Amino acid sequence: MPATFSISQLDSLAKPHIYFVRLDGGFSTADYDAGLALGWLSADEVAKVGRYKSVSARHNALQVRIVLRAVLSLHSERKPHEWRFRYGDKGKPALSDDLLAQTGLHFNISHSGEWLMIGVVTGGQAFKADSDVSFGVDIERERGSTDIVPILNHYFTQAETDALLQLPPSLQRQRFFDLWAVKESYIKARGLGLALSLKSFAVDFSQATPRSIDLLSVDKQMLDNQSQLIALCQAVKLHFTNPQDVATKITWQTVMGRLDQTYRFAVTLGLANQLMATTTPNPLAIFDTPLCYQLSLADILLQS
Repeated sequence: MPATFSISQLDSLAKPHIYFVRLDGGFSTADYDAGLALGWLSADEVAKVGRYKSVSARHNALQVRIVLRAVLSLHSERKPHEWRFRYGDKGKPALSDDLLAQTGLHFNISHSGEWLMIGVVTGGQAFKADSDVSFGVDIERERGSTDIVPILNHYFTQAETDALLQLPPSLQRQRFFDLWAVKESYIKARGLGLALSLKSFAVDFSQATPRSIDLLSVDKQMLDNQSQLIALCQAVKLHFTNPQDVATKITWQTVMGRLDQTYRFAVTLGLANQLMATTTPNPLAIFDTPLCYQLSLADILLQS
C-alpha cells in the first residue's frame, strides 16, 4: 500500500471505519519460518502464534495480528511494530493505556470463515477512556447445517423469536444469523463475551431502514473509484430486559450489513450518557453510515 494512503486526516469523532480482509493463505511455511512480518509482533504475540500446532492455524493467527497493526497505522503516524496491547478480563483486546490516551483509537476484530473484520473508531479528545466508549464488531457466515430452533429457545428473547417466526420460512435462517451477528457485536462491545446473557437484551429490526453503501477497494490509494455496493440496515435497536442494567447508562447505535449472500456483519457503538449530554454536536449523528473498505493481504504487506 502506498505511503500516501492514510485516513488519520479524515477521522471524525465516533466515525467507524470497517475493514474486510480475506484470509487467503498468503503465507507459506517458508515465509513463516523465515520470520515474515514477525518483526511487527511483540514477544508475547510471537509466543502465542508459535503455540499453534497446525500450520494453517499458525499462519491465520499471524495474518490477523499483522493486519490489525497495519490497519491501526492507517489512523496514526505510528508504525505497525509500535503498537502495544492489553486484554480485558474476558480477553477483549485494546490499546495499551498510554497509546489509547495518545491516539484515542478504539478497535475490535472478528473472524468467520475466510473473512477478517476489523473496526476502528476514533474517540477524539472527549472519548478516550474505555469507560467512555463501548465498541464491538462481528462477522458471521451463514451455515445451512445449523439447527436454529434449539438456539432460538436457549439464547433469544421471546420477542426476537416471535418476530423471526413471523417471517416466511425462506427468510427465517437469514434473520437468525442477522440477530446473532448483532448480539455478538453488542456483547463484544461490552467486553464480557458469553458471560453476558444473550437474553438480557433484545434486537429489534422493526424500525430499521435499509440502504446500500460503497465497499471501497483500497488497493491503490484511498480515493480510488473502485467499489461495490453492499447492503446496510441502519437504526437497529437494542432493548434491555433489566431497567437497572448498566447498559441503560450508555447510548447505543447498531448497524447490520451484508458483505455478500453468505456473510453478514454488525457494528455496535455505545457512548456514555454523561458525556453525550455535554458533547455537541451529537457524536453519534454520523455513526449510522460506517466507512467500509476491502483490503488484501498484499496491500498490508506493502507497508512492511
